Amino acid sequence: MKKDSCNVTGFTQARGRDVSGCLLRRILPQPGRKGRFPLPMTISQWIIAHFLEIVGYLLAIVLIPRILLERRHPGATIAWILAIGLIPFVGVPVYFLIGGKRIKKISREKERDICRANRAPACPLDLRLSPDNRRIANLLMQAGRFPPAPDNRVTILDDGVAAYATLMRLLETAEHSIEVATFILGRDEVGRSLVEILARKAAEGVRVRLLLDAVGCLKTRGDFVRPVRDAGGRVGVFLPIMPLRRPWSANLRNHRKMTIIDGRKALIGGMNLAREYMGPDPHPARWKDVNLLMEGSAAGHVRNVFWEDWVYTTGESIPPGDFFHVPPAGDGPSTVQVVGDGPDIPARPLYAGILAALNRAGKRIWVVTPYFVPDDPLSAALQLAARLGCDVRLVMPERSNHPLVDLAGRSYLPDLLEAGIRFHMYQPGMLHAKMIAIDGRIAVVGTANMDVRSFQLNFEIATFLYEPEDVGQVERAIGAIMADCRELSPREIHRKSRLRRFSEDICRVFSPLF
Repeated sequence: MKKDSCNVTGFTQARGRDVSGCLLRRILPQPGRKGRFPLPMTISQWIIAHFLEIVGYLLAIVLIPRILLERRHPGATIAWILAIGLIPFVGVPVYFLIGGKRIKKISREKERDICRANRAPACPLDLRLSPDNRRIANLLMQAGRFPPAPDNRVTILDDGVAAYATLMRLLETAEHSIEVATFILGRDEVGRSLVEILARKAAEGVRVRLLLDAVGCLKTRGDFVRPVRDAGGRVGVFLPIMPLRRPWSANLRNHRKMTIIDGRKALIGGMNLAREYMGPDPHPARWKDVNLLMEGSAAGHVRNVFWEDWVYTTGESIPPGDFFHVPPAGDGPSTVQVVGDGPDIPARPLYAGILAALNRAGKRIWVVTPYFVPDDPLSAALQLAARLGCDVRLVMPERSNHPLVDLAGRSYLPDLLEAGIRFHMYQPGMLHAKMIAIDGRIAVVGTANMDVRSFQLNFEIATFLYEPEDVGQVERAIGAIMADCRELSPREIHRKSRLRRFSEDICRVFSPLF
């Protein structure tokens, strides 16, 4: 029998045939083979194959100018053009599913539904901030974010058992309102405990709202949370996949994790509401992660971020006094600035604030992230700081739960190691915390990873901490993680095989699609 000339596995061309044609000929049944359609179907098969091929290329011709006009990151633009141009009948459907940003309408609807009257134009002069921190605070506020709140108490929770106990305690003490947003709600004992307590508090008369991401909570957004609805609570699903009347994209996800109690206490951080992140007892497979507890007026700002998402998701009218109310004053010593960010905010305040803080570093930069796929400005800022003598350290898992992201991230390491940056690889398991500490004067804790997805596609939330005592808490948490790490040596990077380097470079090119 004649051997097929299409090398599908390698996506190569053969006998002058294009890749798409080869793949289509593999997918469609071929005439004259055992178990295939009989010979009279040859013409119809030929018509179907070439019709799909022509349609694919026509759609590619239409979509490529659209991708260029979206003004994405250059790497993302190139990746999408390659995917659509080389394999149109695969790249085109994938683009419609996850590639479209579809953000302008979302941004307009949010602006229409949400009053931003309480956003101050400049940082209050009576705050005790260093000149560098004041500049960063003003930068965040110019993008429409909240002013620093000076009256909070801040606690770092770097243990899943302690974080779970704190969450349950806060929910039990709620008297008026509970707002919870999560990227993942586990179908396990943690998820069931949350649903049970939310349903019970709703039955007691507490206003309960639960906001779930449509993709991250795909298995739990239906019957699993029905007890909350039945008890009088509200459940919203953020950006459902392929809704009938709303702009959508499977690629735009709400990655925020927020719990707000009575507008006075708030939890944010990397921990989703599932067994992998927290629980009543230690678990051998639990990920290392961090949450931040805020008590004071900053909790009201977190609540406002929640309401932005809730109003857009549900269309619910804003209860008087609930939205953009004056947050109750606290009595704590901590100055905290809450930053909600997402693809609907062109100024990208979280990215801009982190980049500005990195560029002003003079002594040390410690970064903890589960996924490290920086763009050129972030990579350049880290390298420049290291070459100027800063102690720059990146802490990440030895292996994450996303192998392709690991491969893409490892491609950046040679240049960063050469610049003097030190890498600490977490050994016990998966590291999912997101923290930055700079010079002992500013720290960032939140939900964003150091990658293109978090800074360009996801809806994220973070807190900028300006008090030395709070920055010290973050540094101690990072130090404890470093104690369970091994330091990466330059020799390991240079001993990689050619196949490994090629795999890393390929994943780097297509990393904006992950």
